[in-house]
Amino acid sequence: MNYDDQLIKKIKERFIKKINTLYWVCIVYQKYSKKINVYFQFSKIDTAIHSGQIAKYDEQYKERMAGLSKRIKHETKPTRN
Repeated sequence: MNYDDQLIKKIKERFIKKINTLYWVCIVYQKYSKKINVYFQFSKIDTAIHSGQIAKYDEQYKERMAGLSKRIKHETKPTRN
């Protein structure tokens, strides 16, 4: 099981599909620290967004993020693209 598989497993564990709740995953590149962070976010309707970091990649993986994003969308089907 590689790091990407572990990331998708973490997302699936947190994606519990509660009623009136939106879920999404954000991939953020920080240009000064040269790191890529992956955040899992969720929000009930009319409440604040809850966000938590679930993975961190080095800059060398920047090219793979587009493919990883598509794989996350395909395997987890979050409610926001």
